[in-house]
Order: sequence, then C-alpha cells, then structure tokens
Amino acid sequence: MTLKTKNLNNSLVTVYITNFNYAKYIEKSIQSVLNQTYKNFELIIIDDGSTDNSSSIITKYIENPKVRIIFQKNMGLNRTNNVAVKCSNGEFIMRLDADDYLDKDALLVLVRTIKRSKKLGLVFSNYYYIDKDNNITGQEFRHDFKKDVKLLNQPAHGACSLIRKNALLEVGAYSNEFSCQDGWDLWLKIIENYDVENVNLPLFYYRKHGKNLTNNQERLLETRSRIYAKHAKKINRPDLRVICVIPIRGKKIDNSSQLLNELGDEPLINWILNSVLKSKVSEIIVTTPNQEILDHIKKIYGKKITLVKRDIKDALENTSYRPIIFNALKKRKLLAYDAVLELTPDAPFRSSFYINKAIDVMRVHRVDRVLGVIQDESIFYNYTGNGLKILGNNNSSSLLRFERDYLYRQAGGISLLSKKCIDNQKDLKDYKNGHIILTQKSSLRVRNKLEMNIANLIMKETN
Repeated sequence: MTLKTKNLNNSLVTVYITNFNYAKYIEKSIQSVLNQTYKNFELIIIDDGSTDNSSSIITKYIENPKVRIIFQKNMGLNRTNNVAVKCSNGEFIMRLDADDYLDKDALLVLVRTIKRSKKLGLVFSNYYYIDKDNNITGQEFRHDFKKDVKLLNQPAHGACSLIRKNALLEVGAYSNEFSCQDGWDLWLKIIENYDVENVNLPLFYYRKHGKNLTNNQERLLETRSRIYAKHAKKINRPDLRVICVIPIRGKKIDNSSQLLNELGDEPLINWILNSVLKSKVSEIIVTTPNQEILDHIKKIYGKKITLVKRDIKDALENTSYRPIIFNALKKRKLLAYDAVLELTPDAPFRSSFYINKAIDVMRVHRVDRVLGVIQDESIFYNYTGNGLKILGNNNSSSLLRFERDYLYRQAGGISLLSKKCIDNQKDLKDYKNGHIILTQKSSLRVRNKLEMNIANLIMKETN
C-alpha cells in the first residue's frame, strides 16, 4: 500500500513503545515506526525494567533525532502508558507494543482519518495476526463503524489506536487502578465524550504467543467487570434493583439432577446461591416443585432467599420457564425492580463478578437484555437443500476473521432482562441485546454425574 502525503497537514504524532523483555521482537517494532511514510512523528521507547538484552538493542537508536529513550524500574503497563503521555509532544498519540509492528502507511492513514472531524477522539484499524516467526496467521476485520455500529460495546484493540491527546487528557488518561486490562477502561471513557471510527484496512501486525495478556482470560474478564462498575458510577448511572429468579425442576422431573450432590465439600446448589448472594442482586427467588430442595435452602439460607413452590406440571421438560418466572415475580417481596436475572441452577464456576458485569453492562449501554455468551470457534453448518453450507467466519481455508460473522453461543445459564422486557413479554429478538463473555470453565453446567466428575476434576486442578 502506497499513499501520498501531499496536502496533509502534518500534525506531530507521538508513538511510544512499551517494552518488557521483548528483545527478540523490539527492533522490528522500532523499525516499523522509523520507516513510516508519515514523517512528522516522535518515537518514545520506554523499557520497563527488562532483564534480557533489550537495553543493548534500544541504545542503538540513542542518537536518532526522532527517538527518545526512557529506562525505568518495572512499573507495569498502565503507569508506563501515563509516563509516555506526560512526556509526549504530539497532537495525537499511539501505543505500540514491543512485540507488534506497524504497516508503513499506518500513521498516514490514521492521521488522515482522525483529522476529518474534531469530534473524533480515537481511530483504529483492522490488523494481521502473526506468530513468533512473523508468519501471518490471520486477519481481523471489524465492523464498519459508520454504517453498522450503534452499540459501542466492542472496543478497539488495546494498542495501535491513534488517540487525540487532548481527549486522552480530558478523560483522565490511563487508570492505574487496573493492572490487567485490554483497552476497555479507556474505550468506555472515550466513547462517553467523543466519536470513534474504524479504518477498514489492516495497518498493524499483532503477535499472538504465550505471553499475551489475553491468554489470562479469567483475570481479564474479572478486571473488565470492575472497569464497568467504576464507569457506571462515574457517569452517574443509577443502581439497578435486580431480582434473581432461579427455576429448578428437581429429581422427580430430572432424575440426573446433581443439585444436592456435593461438589468439593458442599452441595452444588450452594455454589450457585453463594455466588448470587455475593453479587449486586437485590432479591433471590428459587422456584421449584421439589420439596427436598426447598427444605435444604430454607435450612441453610433462611430468609435470605424467597422460596416459591410450584406445581409439578409446570416443571415438565417441555414447559417454558418464563411463565413460572413471571408468576414468581408476583409473589416477590421487593415492591419495585428494574431488571430480572434468570439463572440456571447448575453452573458452579459462574462467579459473582459475571452477574455484576451483566448488571453494569445494562447500566452503561442501556440495553434491554444482557446474555452470557462464548465466542465459539467451532465450524458450523446449516442445511440448505443442496447440502451443508458453512456459517460464520470459521472457514479453515481462509485467514480472514470478519467480526460481522462471529458466532456466539449462549452459555453459562445467565440472562438479564430489563423490566421493559418483562412487562411487554414480546419476542426477545425485538430488543437491544448486550452480552458478557464467559470462559469455558465459568460456563460449565453440571447436569449429570459425568459433568459432576468433570467439575470436581477442574476444582482440584485449579485449587
């Protein structure tokens, strides 16, 4: 790709590279900045206390007039980001991770895009996936933000976005509170005040390997939950009064039910109830025809949980839970509510932070419904009359990954519905749906003896 710079107002861009023990990759990262077709930039290289031979590579550029070098004791990514912001002189700023690198026209394209409107606070591009040997393994293509995107709940990549520095300072730059994040905190702050836009070209190379932050998924998702909670409070979104309804069929209907069997050292049902009690939920209702379960819950939890016994015919396998939930709500203690959380009773590793995040996603994005999902990388087909046709973006013969074709599977037995959904009782597809991502572990449901054995093995492995 070759683009002309003629007539482009050359605003100074600060690119900063954060490095911690990436001696193997950092030279390629540095060179990708120095080789940009857009020439009005400064490059700040910050080594965050590396213990490998990074310093010997970085110091080779000490006399380059475009390069400034900072060596510091290890401070972590967010503190390092703020060091870079403080030291920067550019009108626009971009972070480049030391194991990634830019297309030669990246700055040119992104600067040209962001200068179209002062309302734009952040622009970002599509990108290539590469392995440890620089082989391209895929391409990530995002939605067209001008035409297709109305719900801004999928952030830009944490690095290689071009940000208007004044916008970054206005929203408080990077929060030192979160040591593990991938761009969510800054994204939520920016979109409250500025427009964002995607450039539909792959302009950087993102290296996927064992050291990536995204590999620690559970920790990452828990951090996102805390980010959402903080952001909802910051923008003065009111707390939601949430009623949690847990419908249970019980042994007479579901003979394989494990709810009163022990996972570790306590019954499975306790795992679910304990996680809800630790969450932001205002009231918990358990509805079941099973007297043994009702007795167990009453004995352990007393008045902390509202119990509603229902007729066994209302718990048959082909009977929808939803009318039972509506009926249970009529018997609630809470006089007013904003949303109803429907939970399955059999997901023991579904931590309270997933519940809290669902509530805060509804608060921040003002959606009608929030679902727990997993992005499924399996290959799916449907039958068209002429054989099977592949669905989504899971064609193994292609390196392209189009965001519009991602397939998400509802998982984890978690669904949060606004009062609007409950009152209208229309087809749920007519409402605006948000989502939260769960891990494979947190979405595991224990519905039979085999799955109970698996859950016990997982618990032993992770303890």
